[in-house]
Amino acid sequence: MESLRSLQDGDRGVLAVIACGHEAIPSLKEVLLRSDPSGLFETRCRAVRALRSLGSSDVLADFLSIPQLGADPAQRLGDEAVVEAAARALAEMRRDDASFRLLLKLGRRLPYLAGVVGALGSFDRPEAAPVLVPALGEDEARPLAEAALLRLGRAALPLLVPATTSPHPSVDNESDGSRRKRRSALELVSRIGCTKRAWPRLRSLMDDKDARISALACKLCLLHGTAAEREKAASRLAGLLAGADWMLRADILRPLRRDE
Repeated sequence: MESLRSLQDGDRGVLAVIACGHEAIPSLKEVLLRSDPSGLFETRCRAVRALRSLGSSDVLADFLSIPQLGADPAQRLGDEAVVEAAARALAEMRRDDASFRLLLKLGRRLPYLAGVVGALGSFDRPEAAPVLVPALGEDEARPLAEAALLRLGRAALPLLVPATTSPHPSVDNESDGSRRKRRSALELVSRIGCTKRAWPRLRSLMDDKDARISALACKLCLLHGTAAEREKAASRLAGLLAGADWMLRADILRPLRRDE
C-alpha cells in the first residue's frame, strides 16, 4: 500500500497490491474513500484500477452510490476525477441492470462528468437519453454523449428534437452552453435522420439567432420542407453565406451526414 501511494512507484504498487489478492480489498476501499483536501487523486485512481482487476465491483458500486464531493474547488476536482474512474471501471466490470440504474442516478446528478456520461452511454439503452442530451452542453462530456446518442439512433429523437428548440435561460439571453447543446442536438438529428414528424418542430430554427443552427435547419429544409419552405431556405442560406466566416462557410457547404 505504501508503494501504491508513492509518486514514483505508484504503478508498480498497483501490480503489487493486485498480487496480494482479495486480502488487499479492505485497504483499497479505505484509500478509495479518503478524499485528499489538496485535490490529489492519483492514489485513489490507482485503488480503482486495483479493485477493478480484483473484480471488486461491489466496493465501486457502494462508493458511487453516495459519492462525497468536497466543497473546496480543488478537492472537488480531485473527487470528481475518482468518481469518473470508478464509473468507467464499474461499467467495464458489471453490465447488469443495477449498475445501469446506479450510473443513471449518478448521471442525473453529475451530467458534466465525461467519465460518468461515457460509462452510462456504453450500455446503449434509450433510458439513458435524459442524461445524455443535457450532457451535450458540456464541453468535456459532449463527444461521449454524441457517440452514445448516435448509437441509440431514432430512439433518441424524442428528446433531441425538443432540445434543439429550447434555449436556456431564454431566447433573448441564451447561454453559450445552451447554444452548444442545441447545435449538437440538431447535428445529431441530421445524422440520425430527420423524420417527417420531426421536421415541423424544427422549421422555426431556420430563423434562429444562431447562424450555425439556422444554416443546418435550412439544409434540413431542403430535404424535408415544402416547395415554399425550400425556396425560403435557399434564400436564407445565400444570405448567411454572404456574411459567413470560414467556420460558418464550411458548415454551410459541408454535406449533411447520415450515420447508420
